[in-house]
Amino acid sequence: MSTSTIERLNPFLAKVTSDPYTYYRRYREQDPVHWGVSSNPNLSGAWYVFRYEDVMKVMEDRQFGREHIKREDVETTPVPSAYNTFLTMVSKWIVFREPPDHTRLKSLVSKAFTAKVVENLRPAVYQIADMLLDKVHARGEMDLVEEYAFPLPIMVIATMLGADPNDHTLFRKWALALQNASASRLKPPPNIYENAEKASQDFINYFKPIISDRRANPREDLISNLVKAADEGDKLSDEEIVATCTHLLTAGHETTVNLIAKGTIALLQNPESYKLLRSHPEYMPNAIEEMIRYDTPIQMVTRWAYADVEIGGQQIKRGDSVGIMLGSANRDPARFKNPEVFDIQREDTKSAGFGGGIHYCLGTALARAEGQISLNVLLNRLPDLHLVNENIDWANNIIFHGPNQLQVGFRKPG
Repeated sequence: MSTSTIERLNPFLAKVTSDPYTYYRRYREQDPVHWGVSSNPNLSGAWYVFRYEDVMKVMEDRQFGREHIKREDVETTPVPSAYNTFLTMVSKWIVFREPPDHTRLKSLVSKAFTAKVVENLRPAVYQIADMLLDKVHARGEMDLVEEYAFPLPIMVIATMLGADPNDHTLFRKWALALQNASASRLKPPPNIYENAEKASQDFINYFKPIISDRRANPREDLISNLVKAADEGDKLSDEEIVATCTHLLTAGHETTVNLIAKGTIALLQNPESYKLLRSHPEYMPNAIEEMIRYDTPIQMVTRWAYADVEIGGQQIKRGDSVGIMLGSANRDPARFKNPEVFDIQREDTKSAGFGGGIHYCLGTALARAEGQISLNVLLNRLPDLHLVNENIDWANNIIFHGPNQLQVGFRKPG
């Protein structure tokens, strides 16, 4: 265990999620491989790594993995076994699988996220962005999270899957229920697992008929492609197809939600960058990379140690849980010059924002395209964009880190 005298970190507290970078700096400097409080009350603690070098090492080392490791002394899954539909659903998500299942599923799904596919989706993303802003354009104010950042990626992914994008309000409700239950927190509200169990069943009831329809009437969409692969002997079950669709609509869209929302905050809190980007839209791709680095959409991911491993001078034992602090790594001064400065012209923007190793996010190209397009349309169509309230209402979630809401104002037309 750590011999540092620094207090044990509980990253799931509201005081941390509302100001994570202050804590990251402290622990990165004083105890960069830290034995802190685990989100799982069954565990005596968990390791947290804060430096860029250590973060990348854990993500790339196959001695660490995502699938829960079984221990004789303690139950490593915090979700009560009564919520079997939810547990089964999440256990089949690509992000929680290891080879060979991870390899099999990722090879099938990654075909939907190639550069060519994403490029062909760009007109649809522009259309959705314009449609969403059409609804608020005359008001002079909107909740950017609820009315723009959330519906846009869900509608895009629904279009890719072959689901009805107009059902995005249902997807949002169900996705939030799953997200709230799967994103680690020490003492979840009593109804959190009941909601996730119901949402899991709602997703199954929604996608099962679509899968049956695509088996009889295939189309040019991801569900049809997954059904075709299953029928051609790729050992893909209908349950895995449902879980994959659910995963993409849940965790798969959340990165973009937080990228749009927190990218907007970064621009509006740095007026020179905002003005520069409006006058030089060619900087947008680099600006998106800087947004991902500066205020990372997914702040933390977890791994299990599959063997005894030394990281940063600390001995991590087989069966230990490890929290990988991506947000801290992306502000590490040993990796980035002036890391606390938001600079859309930064030359070195290669960050840990999309993970690493075999679990590197397969939707990165789509997330980048959605970020570029959504912010480009936002800046072009809403002049004098500004935050209505500088005190941001942050969700108490260190994994899917972003604002609950974000009220912005802008000049009305005419």
